[in-house]
Amino acid sequence: MSDALLLPLEKVNEHNTAILANTDILSTAITPTYSRGCVIFRIMVAMDAGGIFRATLTRAAVTVTLDFNTGFFLIPDTIHCFDLLASSGDTVNFQYSAAVTMLVLRVQEIGASI
Repeated sequence: MSDALLLPLEKVNEHNTAILANTDILSTAITPTYSRGCVIFRIMVAMDAGGIFRATLTRAAVTVTLDFNTGFFLIPDTIHCFDLLASSGDTVNFQYSAAVTMLVLRVQEIGASI
């Protein structure tokens, strides 16, 4: 196993950004860089107001929208961390249920192949 698969790869690093409700946060969806098996996207997010944080996962032109935090509102001004599994061929974006200032959104890719 390559040690490189264990090193996080920065995919997103956004700070203090106004976002619209229920629209894609990233101008370009992210995809796994590692092509073997699946990867983990480790996500750290904080918003200035409560709302539901979601991922949009697209594969073969079919998009599903999935809630993080069991669909409960995030607590404002608090860091929340989530993991999302993704496979080669997936594209991922994020949405929030309210128009807010996104205080931070960091996403790191961690190779999960052995």
